[in-house]
Parts: sequence; structure tokens; C-alpha cells
Amino acid sequence: MTFDWKIPPWQRAEDCTYMAVMLTSLGGEEVSLISESVRGDDATEALADLLMGPGGGGGAVLQPGLIGVVVRRGIDVMWMAQPPIQVQVGDGEGEWNIAVDSGGAEVTAFSVDDVHKLHTRLQAAYGAK
Repeated sequence: MTFDWKIPPWQRAEDCTYMAVMLTSLGGEEVSLISESVRGDDATEALADLLMGPGGGGGAVLQPGLIGVVVRRGIDVMWMAQPPIQVQVGDGEGEWNIAVDSGGAEVTAFSVDDVHKLHTRLQAAYGAK
């Protein structure tokens, strides 16, 4: 598996340009939101930085409670402190509905399946961090 970047985002010496919010089920309808600033040229690269970067969420994809990850372009401290993300239990087993008030910002929501697939590709290409 190959990626288009010349240098993986988690190995770049550059400022963070995105925010990533990991959504994790705490049981029932209770959800934890954990925000982190990440690097990348697009939302997928930002997610890769979250998954592979030092102190990143790579281990979180192995947790059964992961719901997904929301990535927002640009750094906004208020958005990071209280992300305008609504998460509700979906109709099917293990399904969740994610709604984001983007406020005009570029926002991408990655499902747990999307996160697992990218993590698998990254591990195949780069190995464990």
C-alpha cells in the first residue's frame, strides 16, 4: 500500500493545521470527546497523524468503544474545548449518528470502519509506531 505524501504527516516538522476529535462510547448513550491538534494537508492526512503520531490515537482504534473521528480544518481553541458535535445511538446494533455544526469550517467525519481501514493500511505500509 502506498500513500501520495513524500513525508508522512506524523514525521513532519510543521505546525498543526487540523483538529481531530475522537468519539468514544462510555456505555449506554454516554460519549467521550477527546480533542487533539494534528498535522496534514487534508483530513485523511490529519487522521493519519492522529493514528501514527507520538501520543496519538493509534491505540484507540483497538478499543471496542470507538465511534469515529471528526476532523476540522484550522485550529480553534473554543471549538477544541467544546466541539459542536452531537452523537446519538443509531437504529442498528453498534450504529451511531454523528451531527456536526461546522460553522462554515471544513469538517470530515470518519466512521469507526474508516478509521480501522486507514489504520490497517498505515500499519501495512509503515509498521508499528
